[in-house]
Amino acid sequence: MSTVLNLSAKTTAFVALGSVAFMGLALPATAQTAEFTDVGSSYWARPFIESLAADQIIAGFPDGTFRPDQPVTRAQFAAIVRNAFDQPLDRTAPRFSDVSSNYWASAAIADAYGQGFLSGYPNGAFQPEQQIPRVQALVALANGLDYSPRGSVNEVLGVYRDRGQIPSYGEGPVAAATENRLVVNYPNVDTLQPQRTATRADVAAFIYQALVAQGRMPALQSGQSANGYIVGVGTTPGSGTGTGTGTSASSPRLVPSGTELAVRYPNSNADVDIVVAPGQTVATSLQITEPIRNSQNQVLVPAGSTILGRIVPVEIRGSSITAAKFVADNLTINGRTYSINAESSAIAATNSVSGGTLQGALITGAAESILGRITGNSGLGSVVGAVINGDNQVTSNSAVVVISPSDLDITLRSDLTVDAIAN
Repeated sequence: MSTVLNLSAKTTAFVALGSVAFMGLALPATAQTAEFTDVGSSYWARPFIESLAADQIIAGFPDGTFRPDQPVTRAQFAAIVRNAFDQPLDRTAPRFSDVSSNYWASAAIADAYGQGFLSGYPNGAFQPEQQIPRVQALVALANGLDYSPRGSVNEVLGVYRDRGQIPSYGEGPVAAATENRLVVNYPNVDTLQPQRTATRADVAAFIYQALVAQGRMPALQSGQSANGYIVGVGTTPGSGTGTGTGTSASSPRLVPSGTELAVRYPNSNADVDIVVAPGQTVATSLQITEPIRNSQNQVLVPAGSTILGRIVPVEIRGSSITAAKFVADNLTINGRTYSINAESSAIAATNSVSGGTLQGALITGAAESILGRITGNSGLGSVVGAVINGDNQVTSNSAVVVISPSDLDITLRSDLTVDAIAN
């Protein structure tokens, strides 16, 4: 039988019975170490393991190993949570038929039950030697820490490719654990593997993240590769394969069709108009001014993201009116570019423009010559902020299209999938 992460702070001795090493009990203070011979610098869970060991929440084996890939039993998990958390005892543990009074983890099991982390089986047994699946470990933590899902369970669990393997009893607690960033998935951040037996490394990661959620441990430093395996609602973009950095990894999120994008001209505090001649196509970029969030307040598209697109002519059939609209081609979020299907409503051309409207405007050369005729202002160049490029397929010599980016109702015409980002 394998051992577990220890009860270091609450016990001062350890047991070694042949191949059964200290089971949840601490090494003497002089033997404590935060580094283990089998947890190398590139091992995915090293930051979790070493931080907990340094805080004497877990310990390794007398031979200097941690054995991170060994499975964890229910008794061992009880010992871990008893050592890590100080939750109140809200219920009295029964006398489980398979846990004798002199069983090494009997007190830990009683406390883990009383704190709400673990329960027994209907037949009165606890099954202390049964290996605990990852989903049960997460459910135990969510229950013991009194976490409940804040938003849509289905939406939160949608980050997992294998969400169909989560048992019904675990859906709410796993969603709550996900919202609180307790879930750490290696090697693929979007794959929970709920029925796989939790390893010592898995449990160390879960426990560390639970302590972070309680404010008792610092979040991992930006740049540590282990951040790439932390699943969380509202995390920053990651590849979904555990190769992200910072707190970056998470699964893609959906920005639904019909979402409106608030924009302005980039790097401008004031609203800058764009003036084009009817019939012209003009490439331009715009900047998102309001973050787009979902129902759980996750940021899907942050303010400052850039939309690259075109102002294109619009033909209004059966009418002599000329118009233009903005059509988006790409959206760039934190250096990553996505194809986007979004456009604004048509904006009609006008033959009535005042000099004040044009103050600081961006204007095409073709529109500039038309404006001179409309306004009668031979000194128009002193009013217009800059001349921009656009093709010269002009269809009217007596009107221009004045576009105020902040007034554009740019709307997604199809769903957009993006990586989640930090709130």
